[in-house]
Formats: sequence, structure tokens, C-alpha cells
Amino acid sequence: MRIKELVLKDYQVIKNVKIENLSDFNVIAGPNGVGKTKIKDAICYIFQNNGNPPPNCSVILESTNDKEKLNWGTDNIKLPHNVFWSIFSKPRKKIKTTARLIQIDSGRQIDAIQFQQLNFSQIGNPDEEEVGNEYSMNTVKNRFIDICNTLQREKIKLLTDLGKSAYSQLNANLTSTIASVQRIIDPTKAFEDLFYSLLYPKKMIPIEPDSSTLQYLDEDNVSRPFSSLSSGEREVIVLAFDILMQHPSDCIILIDEPEIHLHPELTYRLIKVLKHIGERNQFFLFTHSTDIISNSFETGIHFIRPKSVTGNNNQTLRIDMNNLADLMNLPNLREAIGMLSLGKKLLFVEGSNNSIDRNVFATIAKSSKNDLAIVPSESCDNINNLSSIADTLHKGIFGIDLYMVRDRDSLTDEEVKIYTEKSKNKLIFLPYYHIENTFLFPEAIFSISQNNTYAQKKSLDEIKNKLVELARNQLNESTIRYVANEIRFKAGNLDITPILNHNTTTKDEIIKEMSKTKQEKLQNYSTVFSDEFIKQRVEFWNTKLQDSIKNGWTEDARNLFYGKSILNQIQQWIFPGKHVVLWEQIINSNDVNCVNAVTTLKAIIDSF
Repeated sequence: MRIKELVLKDYQVIKNVKIENLSDFNVIAGPNGVGKTKIKDAICYIFQNNGNPPPNCSVILESTNDKEKLNWGTDNIKLPHNVFWSIFSKPRKKIKTTARLIQIDSGRQIDAIQFQQLNFSQIGNPDEEEVGNEYSMNTVKNRFIDICNTLQREKIKLLTDLGKSAYSQLNANLTSTIASVQRIIDPTKAFEDLFYSLLYPKKMIPIEPDSSTLQYLDEDNVSRPFSSLSSGEREVIVLAFDILMQHPSDCIILIDEPEIHLHPELTYRLIKVLKHIGERNQFFLFTHSTDIISNSFETGIHFIRPKSVTGNNNQTLRIDMNNLADLMNLPNLREAIGMLSLGKKLLFVEGSNNSIDRNVFATIAKSSKNDLAIVPSESCDNINNLSSIADTLHKGIFGIDLYMVRDRDSLTDEEVKIYTEKSKNKLIFLPYYHIENTFLFPEAIFSISQNNTYAQKKSLDEIKNKLVELARNQLNESTIRYVANEIRFKAGNLDITPILNHNTTTKDEIIKEMSKTKQEKLQNYSTVFSDEFIKQRVEFWNTKLQDSIKNGWTEDARNLFYGKSILNQIQQWIFPGKHVVLWEQIINSNDVNCVNAVTTLKAIIDSF
């Protein structure tokens, strides 16, 4: 089930809030005191009171699977409804939560964890344990203690099952015994994987029967207790472990203030992880975090405005990628929304949330301990447009530092200079055609080739020769890109606006003058971009590209060629048939060659 629509009227500090067009991942944003937490409380009220909304309030639920649709007799129900209580009257498993409300409150600070000392009779079967409906409504702090003890019991039960399996196979052949043991899956492994995806390169140490607490290996491979994690790291693990332990499906999950103590990159990883836990769940994040907001426009942000601003009208304004301009309808953006804070540094990069640009810069920012919020901006055109008004934005939003980084693509030095000056040096160009060119560093690729289990062992000369071969194969394609872009930049937009007296000119005169202007512009283009000009530019770029690889793979070649394609081909050559990402291997390695490969990007981040 999921919430399709929520209407709250005269509910505590809320005057009129109507939230609709809800997705599977919803951000409820706004400043402190506007009523975000009261919206969460209202949803909890409904589920704690047999599906009865507060007075003057209503909610519409939508089915998320065929079984619900069959039981309800319809796709949607408006509460109160008699079918609601039948959903919750059935017992539920502790570690398999279906069609429930899960509340993640803001009190998630856990210090030390001590496992229980259990005898054999206390292990039981955690998979079959049932809990009351209030379990998912309890405080996370209390649930987390139970989570840790359940993980310990799960591991002891696993080892007990392995022992039973091995014992039962004593008279069978060894192959049969191994096959039987391999069929038993360690239920705690998912938590180790989750820990690593959130806090890499840190790794959770597997829980053993005699473990006294949760432990992990730090960047130096030193064993440390959970309590030595930073407050933000502890919080994100508590939150994610809580949801993963309940294995939710078709649930509504409320998370209050998920940004507390979190580094921008940790916030990004958390959101990415949450979206992949369970099935058909609907998340509500109640926040005023810039980092969460900037990562959630694709699924929609529901801004709650102060009632003093909206009067009796709806306090909710939904913003997504289709109506970003409506942000300007939010009065007094800095104070009223609270989405921007003093001292915040925003770095706008190309691509989407899942693009290499966003991931690379976020990883470097975290390792550099630079508190940047990385904001993906889709295309380089968007970056260019943003850079042209960067100075205006900087003056209008006090205390916010704005930066922009984009690929060089096929721009000339002249073009880069013009864009940089327009942005008043707020726009920084990479020296490479693509950010992928960063990783076309032969010595770094060689290090990965020698040290990764799945990599083909290649010599340094083989790697350099392969890079030259791939560059030579795309020589014509790269030449075309450079010449076409050069002409496009010089041509600009085709403007055929005539100089006329717009009050007295007839329609026929407008047609005539616009046609005349068009012909003049096209004639000028034909003269400026003559066949001879095109020939000269093709010869120039083709020669420049060939010279860069004449004596092998050089730094010029690394800068100039179409890196996205070459990196993909090198990756397949080094890791044939494997789903291993070469740039991730390089950027996460402490090898001196890999560190040197990303020196330019690190210097850019450090300059902020």
C-alpha cells in the first residue's frame, strides 16, 4: 500500500496542507516550525487509530500489489474504511514486514552496543518470531538494540544449521556435503554489504557467536568498535540497518530529519541505498537539508510554506524537474524555505545523480574532507547557463558559495576563455575531453591490472599501445567533433529579427524583411564557413590529434581524445566478461599511480 493523497486542515500548527502526486520516494521540505513533523505525526495518528484520520483530515491509500487489490475490492480506499483494520489484525513477522507503517524517528544516536550472552535455548528461530503492530512505531534506539541481538542469534542459528547439515551428511560423499552447506545463506551478509556500500572503504567484520559488539575494519585495516564511527556514520548505519532488518515490502516508511550529522556524500549514499531496500515501498523524508533536496528533484519535493504566507490556500508547493522555475514562487527563499544555509558550498557538475561525474567528485570531496554538496545538472549547456548568472545568484543568496565544473569536450582555448570570463571564474573546465579521460592514465591502469583478482595481467607497454590503437581508431570521429563544435560556437544562434517599426508594419512586410534577414545571415555563414575554411580546420585538428599519438600515448592524447568511448573499451579489455568499473578501482586505490591519475580533479576540489 502507499499514500496517494493526504489532506490536513487545522491540524496543530498546520492550516491547510494537501499533498498529492506522491511517488515512491517523497521529500517533505521546509523550515523549522512550518509543520513537517506534524505531517509525520498525522500519518502515524492514522495508523495508530485504526485508520481514522484526525478531524478535518483525510487520506487516500492506493494498493501496490494484486493481493491488496483483491482484498480491498478496488485500487484505492479513502480512510476511514472497514478494510483498514483487517490489514493490521493479522500477526506479523519481525523480519518480514508487509503492508505496515514504519517510523524512523530522529533519535538515532547509539553509542556502545553489547551483544547478549545467550545459552542454546535462547537462540530460537528469529525468522519466525512475531511482533505486535507497535514494533515499527517504536523508537529506533530501542529497535536497534534488538536488531543487533537478532543478528547475533541469526549467525548462531546459521552455524547450528551448518552443523546439523554436515552431521546428516557424514555418510554421504564430500561433494554432496559441500553442496548442502552452500545452499545455506548467511543472513548477516546483507548487513555487511550494506555497511560497505554506505561507508566504503570501511568494512563490517562478520559477526561471530563469541562477538561482544559490532566491529569494522577502518581504512588502515585496523579493527574498531561501532562506537568509534563518526556520529553521522553511526546514524546512517542505525537507520539503514533498522529498515533492512524489517525486510519491508508494500510499506510506508517515514524518516524524520535524515540529514542530522551527515556529510553530503553520506547523504547521497544513504538515499541511493534506501531506494533499493525491499519492494514496492513508499518513503517519506521530512527535511530541510540542501543535500537531500538537490538529490531528489527527479522524484519531487513537497515544500511546506508558512501559513502566514499562504493564508487559507494550500501550503504545499510541489517542485520536480518539470517545474523548477516554480522555485521562484517561494517567497523569501533564503529564510522561508531553509533549504540553503550559511557556509554551504554547492558544486554543480554534468550528468545525473548516477553519472560518473557526480560519483567521482563526491568520492574525491569526501576523501578531501571538503564539505561540498554535489549537484548534478544533466548537460553541459545547463552548466553554461548557470555559470552566466552565477554572480547574480551569489549576491542574491547570502552565504552560499557556488562552483561549476564541466568537461572541456571539443572547445578551443578561445571558447574556454570566453565562458570562464562570463562566469567570473566560477566555471572551471577540466583539461580533458571527458571526465573519463582522467582514468586513461597508463600507470594507474597497469596497477589495477596487476593487483585486481578479476583483471587481465597487462604490461605497461601493452596498455600504452592499446590506448594508442583505440585513439587511432577514433581519429576521424574526434576530428569531426572538433570542427563541428568550432563552427557551431562561431555561428551562434540564427537570429532573423528584422529592424522595423512594429506598430505600423504590415504582416506582409514582416514576412518580407524576415526572409531577407535570413538570406543575409545564411549568405554570411556560407562566406565565413567556406569549403576552404572547413578543409583548413579538418586538417588542423586531424594533424593535432595525430601528433598527440605519434610517439605513443601522451598527456596531450589523454586530454584530446573522446575519453568516454576509450575508457569503456579499455575496461572491457582489462575485465573481459566482468562487471567491474575501472574508474572506481582507480579512484578507490591508494596506489601512488592511481593517486597521481586523479591529482587534477583533487586539486580542483581542494581549490574550493
